[in-house]
Amino acid sequence: MDIIISSKNNEKIYIDKNVITIGTNSRCNFQIDTDYEVLLSIQYDFSIRNFVIINTFNNKKVLFCSEPLKRLELGRINKIFFKNTDEFLNIKVLQKLSA
Repeated sequence: MDIIISSKNNEKIYIDKNVITIGTNSRCNFQIDTDYEVLLSIQYDFSIRNFVIINTFNNKKVLFCSEPLKRLELGRINKIFFKNTDEFLNIKVLQKLSA
C-alpha cells in the first residue's frame, strides 16, 4: 500500500514503506511545524494487515476527531490536527490494484 501525507506546507508520497516518522525534528521522514515537540509513527501492523499511527510522545495536543490521539488504525482518509496551530495532516492510504 502507498501513503500520501500532506500538511499545511508539504506533501509527500511513500511507496512500499513499512515505517514513516512524522514530527518536528528534521530527521523525521515528514516534518511539521508546531511550537511543541511531536513525533508520530505510521507503521504497518501485520497482525491486522493495515497501517496504524502512534503518538510516540503521547502529546495531548495531537488531535483526531477533537480528542487526543494515542493510536489509530488508518482508514482511507485521516485528518490529524495540532492544538493551538493551523498545522494539520491529511493521511491517505492507497490500496494497490491487482493486475
